Amino acid sequence: MEINLGKLPFDIDFHPSNTLVAAGLINGDLHLYRYAANSLPQRLLEVHAHGEESCRVVRFINDGHAIVTGSPDRSILATDVETGSVIARLENSHGAAINRLINLTETTIASGDDEGCIKWYGIPDNNLAATPLMLMKNIFQI
Repeated sequence: MEINLGKLPFDIDFHPSNTLVAAGLINGDLHLYRYAANSLPQRLLEVHAHGEESCRVVRFINDGHAIVTGSPDRSILATDVETGSVIARLENSHGAAINRLINLTETTIASGDDEGCIKWYGIPDNNLAATPLMLMKNIFQI
């Protein structure tokens, strides 16, 4: 199987339970595709997530209900998988460009930047949709 994204992908992530793959592209776009063994991939979303900056990292969170992305502009964006709408945006989350996002637990994500800083963020009540990223607690920083 092959998906032609049309632009250079920086990162991809597979949905934890559905046949979906998300891609963060050099032009700042977030693409979401559904795939199946005997059919062409279907693009479900195309979100211009980070303006003129690249979308360097993409991860499914919240049991696959949301996608978080990171960018050289130091922002973290959460996007709803079903609608493509922005759930929340955390501006200036780091002092340098974000290059990594991971799920630590159901209620915690971590991010890393180009200067070697790592931050942990807690999502209260495991409900990202009800918790804007601006209110997420930065619970630890190295």
